[in-house]
Amino acid sequence: MNQDPNRPMFDATCSGCGQATQVPFQPSGDRPVFCNECFKKERANRPASAGRGNGPRMDRQMFDATCAACGQATQVPFRPTEGRPVYCLNCFKKDRA
Repeated sequence: MNQDPNRPMFDATCSGCGQATQVPFQPSGDRPVFCNECFKKERANRPASAGRGNGPRMDRQMFDATCAACGQATQVPFRPTEGRPVYCLNCFKKDRA
């Protein structure tokens, strides 16, 4: 695993095997923490749609909108609010570049 050597590590107990481990975040106690081996096992057992960026997204309701920048018809995964601009994917990406 490639980790930043300057990143602080925190002591934790693996929720899978009970072994002491270190993780690159401060455990809050309200979510399970896994060592590298148990994390790999948990990830392999997860449904494809369960994680962020780990496969196809669940079906979402899409809403029709008109792009505020180019005027093209588009669809967005949220209900547009009157008075707030909505952008098509191309214009949204241009604004973030």
